[in-house]
Amino acid sequence: MSDEYLLYGTVSSGSKVDGLLAVCKLETSTPIRTFKQNGSFCNRTAVLDSCILSVQSDRPIIHSYSITKEAPMQKLVLQEKLTCIVASHSMKFLAAGTHTGKLILWELGSGACLIYKDIHYGSISCLVFSQDDSVLFSAGTDARIYSWRTVELCNAQLNYNDVQPLACANQHSLEVTGLYCGYGGILDSRLYSISLDGSCRVWNASDLRLHTTFVFKEALLSIVVDPAERAIYAGCDYGVIYHVDLYRQPRDGVGLEYVGGLQRIVEVSTESTPKFAQHSEKVLSLDLSFDGTLLVSGSQDGTVIVWDISTHQVLRNIKPGRGPVYVVKVLQTLPSEHYTRQESLRFSYDASYASNNDVWLSIPESDESNVTFSISDVTHVGSEAIAIVDTGEDKPANNQGSYEDLQAKVERLSAAYNALWDTYTTSIGLRENGDHEEL
Repeated sequence: MSDEYLLYGTVSSGSKVDGLLAVCKLETSTPIRTFKQNGSFCNRTAVLDSCILSVQSDRPIIHSYSITKEAPMQKLVLQEKLTCIVASHSMKFLAAGTHTGKLILWELGSGACLIYKDIHYGSISCLVFSQDDSVLFSAGTDARIYSWRTVELCNAQLNYNDVQPLACANQHSLEVTGLYCGYGGILDSRLYSISLDGSCRVWNASDLRLHTTFVFKEALLSIVVDPAERAIYAGCDYGVIYHVDLYRQPRDGVGLEYVGGLQRIVEVSTESTPKFAQHSEKVLSLDLSFDGTLLVSGSQDGTVIVWDISTHQVLRNIKPGRGPVYVVKVLQTLPSEHYTRQESLRFSYDASYASNNDVWLSIPESDESNVTFSISDVTHVGSEAIAIVDTGEDKPANNQGSYEDLQAKVERLSAAYNALWDTYTTSIGLRENGDHEEL
């Protein structure tokens, strides 16, 4: 097995917000690099292919670090403080939430602002993409969870008011402090959320239909789920990490059965539930190794602990010595040593972005009503494009022609539209029973 790496970040508890980010080997805790001038709190760090982004909590600035330098290589100045950021799995987009409840989505390659929209009544506390990047989930201090189609957030032709959430959940009664989306396509995966109300809720990711509610006696601050979704690890307000198994042996002793389902409420006993109890203060961040055998936790007591999952024993205790540990991330690979300068992230929407990034689809000439498309038919063109690609024999439209010819063209275009809708729904993994009004 290849080496895995641990990224953790601390911030001093004094009047001046100052801290550091550090990278070490997960198995041995051997230091690799320390990054200075960090002031990043929970959910405000993103790791890209070539750099590490850290949102500064006291200023509207993002520090961009190269793996080869201690000091920030670039400082991206914004117009508003951010409360959370997350990069898409494809590393094409960066999503951020603000303290005023606005959602911002940037294209990382160009720094263009794709959307800047009010979506929550309070501060946005956490964001997460589905594993296929087709949906972005947001949660905030208003105790609501929204899901958004990424393809609609990126659609420059849509007005902000036309972009509506795919689904909404408001069963939590207090601030949502953590989100985790399981593996698989959006139709097959589950979303896990935790809140200060002491509940961990499991949802169907496609429509945010409640699946199971786990009730704890303490406020929950951090969450991570086993890669095979066999267990939930939840960090609480009093330094304890609960290990909740999602499968148990049935009474007949044959096989395993899922715990919960059908909107059941499962109370988690603080006495009988396995736990990791070594931290003395709040558990602020959690992550797992790739194979799910090691758990890493960061706490307000200023320590990073690496745990063995099977025995619940401490393997290593790291004490950065700067203050609370707000972020821990297990990395499969380190960012490239060849630093790519990050384009400045723009807050305002640029109207020229739509014309410079058009996507055209050629409609094949056919007299048949059954017209099909594939993704290969989609062509990306730049601002020099002046017309839709025409693969047929038709000449430019004029005022001549019989009624029958026009009717035939309308029927052909209608069939092409239906086929294009099928391609659209298939490409994002969401087929909504043919409801064309959602397009």
